Amino acid sequence: MDSAILRHLIEALLERQPILGGDSTFLRRALVFGGVTSIISPVHLESIFTRYGAVMATVLLRDAVRCERVGMLVFSAEIDCLCAAVMEAARPGAYQMISMVDDEILHNSVKLVKDAADKQSRRSSTAEAFRRMVPWRYLEANAQEDINLRCLLLRMGARSTATPGYLYGVARSALAASGRACAVVAYYSSRMAMVVFDESRDIERCGSRSAELVAFHLGLYDSGLFPLVADGAGGNGAVTRDLLPLFCLSPDFLGRVVLLRGPGIAELDAGEACRRVEALLVHRGDRLAVVVVRSRGDTRALMAESSEFWRRACGPHPITAQLIDDPSPAFMPRPLLYPEVVNLAVARTHRRMDRCTLDDLHGLGRGLVELESLRPSSSVRQGNLARRGFILLGLHQYMTEDYLMQYFGDVESCVVYMAKRAALVIFSTPEAAARALRTPMADGRSRDTPRDDQVVDYLLLLQYTMLRVDDPLAHEDAQPLIPANYVLPP
Repeated sequence: MDSAILRHLIEALLERQPILGGDSTFLRRALVFGGVTSIISPVHLESIFTRYGAVMATVLLRDAVRCERVGMLVFSAEIDCLCAAVMEAARPGAYQMISMVDDEILHNSVKLVKDAADKQSRRSSTAEAFRRMVPWRYLEANAQEDINLRCLLLRMGARSTATPGYLYGVARSALAASGRACAVVAYYSSRMAMVVFDESRDIERCGSRSAELVAFHLGLYDSGLFPLVADGAGGNGAVTRDLLPLFCLSPDFLGRVVLLRGPGIAELDAGEACRRVEALLVHRGDRLAVVVVRSRGDTRALMAESSEFWRRACGPHPITAQLIDDPSPAFMPRPLLYPEVVNLAVARTHRRMDRCTLDDLHGLGRGLVELESLRPSSSVRQGNLARRGFILLGLHQYMTEDYLMQYFGDVESCVVYMAKRAALVIFSTPEAAARALRTPMADGRSRDTPRDDQVVDYLLLLQYTMLRVDDPLAHEDAQPLIPANYVLPP
C-alpha cells in the first residue's frame, strides 16, 4: 500500500482512538485493506473480524487516486491479528486486498506514529470545526459510523459568502456528486461548508476532481480523516439542541432557526431545497428539518411564505414551521468558591502565565480568561464572549484596569496582568467591541485598517469555548479554540 495512504490511515486512527498515540506498537496488531467497496462501512468491516478477538478501532478512507476505499483495523491482541491475517483472504464485494503492515514500515513505526500524531494535532482546529457542523442527532443515528464518508467537506475563501445552494450546485457540477443530500451547511466563521448525502455510493470519485474547485475559490478536505462517532455521554438533553449543529447554539443565531415538520420532509433533498439559507439539515427519522437563515429578517420572510411556496419546496403534504427563539440552555450560575480555593487557583494561573513569553497570545489569553472566571460576578459565562472580549499585549505601566475602562468606555470587565503586560477587556456589547477596534490604540499597531471580523496585531479578538474542570480547584477553564466564534455556557 502507498506510504502516504498508510500515513493518512494512521492519522485517522489517532483521531478515532487517541489512546493509540501513546502506543507505537499498535501497527503490529493492524490489518490494512485495499479496494474496499462503498457499501462497506467501518462498522460492517469490523463486524467481519470481531470473531477473531477484540477490535480497538477501525477506519476507512477514500482513495481519490484509485476512486476506492482503503482501511485499517487494529486488534487489542497481536495473536488475534495474526490469526485473522492467516484465515482471511480477499472478499469479493467487500474488499480486494488484506494484509498486515510491512516489516519495513514496522521498523520505523515509532517515527511514523509520532509524525502522524503531529499532523493530526495540526488538523485539530479543522476537526473541531467539522464536529461543530454535525448535530448530535446525526451522530446518534449514524449506526454505521460513516457520516464522514458520506460527506463532502469544503474549504471556502477568506471572505466567501457562497450560499449552501451554490455550494451544493458546485458539488454536483464540479465534483460530479450524486445522490440525495440530507444536509447542506455553511460555517462562515470557520470558512468551511459540508454536503452530507444519504448514501456514500460513488463519492470516492469526487476527490479525483478536486482541482476543479480552484475556479470556484474552493478546496476539498478529506473528511475521512475526521471520523465522527457519538460518545457515551449522550446528547444535550434537549430535543431542539440535539437537532442543531453546535455552532448554531451561539446567541448570534437566536431567532434565525426554524423547524419544519411534516410527512413530506422525509423525502426532502436538502440540496434542492436550500435557498437563501445558511444551513438546512433533514432529520428523516423524525420527519423534520432544521433551517438556519442569515438574519432575523429572513426568518420573518420565511415564516410569511405562502402555501404555494411550501408545496414547491417540500411537496404536497402539509408543513408546519416553528420559530426557535432560544436553542441555548438556561444559564445556571456556578456556586461560589471558598476564598482559599480562589487564591490557590489564581496562584496556579499566575505561575502558568509567568512561563509564557510576552507574545504568547494563547497562553496569556487562557490565563486572563481563567482569572476573570474566578471573580464572584464573572463576565466570562454571560455569552457571546468571542465578539465582546479583547486581549491586549504590550501594555505600558500606566495602563491600569481603571485606565483601560475609562479609555474604551462600555467596558463590562477588565483584567490586567502587568507582569506580562497583558490584559483582557470584555465589553458590554459586540457593537462596543467593534468600535474599540477603530480606536487609536488599535489603529497604531495594526497592519491594515481594523474591521469587525479582522484580527489585528495589538488588539486581538480571541475565541473561546468554556469547559468545566473536574479538579480539586473546581473552577472554569478556558481553552482557545480557532476558528470557532462563540461561547456556550456549560
